[in-house]
Amino acid sequence: MASQEQSFILCLGGIFGIMPDTLDFKFARYFHKSDIEIRPDPKNLDARVIAESVADAIRKAEKEGRGTVQLHTMQLGSNLWRSYTLAFDSATSEVVVEIGPEVDTGQMPFEGTELKDPAKASARVKVESQFLQQFDKKSQIAIMTGPCFEFVKRGEGKIEIVFLPWHRTWSHSFTLGLLISFLVGLYTFFMVAEGPNPEMYSIPRWLLYPLIILFGSMVHIIEDSTGFMGNNLFYPFTKDRTNGLGLMSAAEAIPNFLFVWTSIICILYNLDRFRYAPISTPPGIESTTSFFFWFYGIPVAVMAYFFFKGKREKELKGKGKSSDFDSATSVERETDASII
Repeated sequence: MASQEQSFILCLGGIFGIMPDTLDFKFARYFHKSDIEIRPDPKNLDARVIAESVADAIRKAEKEGRGTVQLHTMQLGSNLWRSYTLAFDSATSEVVVEIGPEVDTGQMPFEGTELKDPAKASARVKVESQFLQQFDKKSQIAIMTGPCFEFVKRGEGKIEIVFLPWHRTWSHSFTLGLLISFLVGLYTFFMVAEGPNPEMYSIPRWLLYPLIILFGSMVHIIEDSTGFMGNNLFYPFTKDRTNGLGLMSAAEAIPNFLFVWTSIICILYNLDRFRYAPISTPPGIESTTSFFFWFYGIPVAVMAYFFFKGKREKELKGKGKSSDFDSATSVERETDASII
């Protein structure tokens, strides 16, 4: 349709490809209500006050099953923020808060702006429960919007830590994609007429609309499943997110670009393959093997080289650390809300 009718149907796949995150970050986040909201006072900073507030949300989960906390950033000027970190030490069952230096919007720190009083700069608050978490890295809270955490009671004396509980739930489910596709299919079945050259279509023309919507949203969900956070695949039949495969994180450029490049190559190949031109007109891609070798095989090999090289360098840098909990070089596992 894109080649023969100059249709914008490919854009429909793009729209529904970004729809899950659009629903989350433009709508769902604003309807989520946390039990406790932490708004640190830049003029009266105390890490223990923040840590105790987070611990209160955990204690609420211990008693009632669930508890949520929203941490807010501290903006000091148009390009100035006070940073702090939050971590959950599984080894000691402690909430750990450290107040850092002032930073700009690029999160570059300003030397000499650290708190002088060590008693207020960091704090550890112990709780009764054992932590269950998919990440063991400190969450950086500095610019834009701070993160939200949900604490869910799992069995006796265990609390699961859920990062951004409003993210990748109902919007990232197969059921929502199927429902929207079904409704669109009902509409197009009655409203979309047979187009030109019907003999060239292997499936009914009206069916292309719900299919491209479904595949667009499914590709997004499948890609997200390769990370650490996962998705709630069958909402509302399931209540919680599944664990991701842990192959890459939201902050890693090369794996993200790989998905984008793969899509571009497939689109260009198919536009040429289904071009609307006389038989005597030679195709733009004369050799499929040559096309995929030079424009996909070689770039993927280069991306793989730099990706695994970076992995090895991170592993070597992290060998001297006593624990991954205190390591600044560990893989970013989607715990920085500003990155997401």
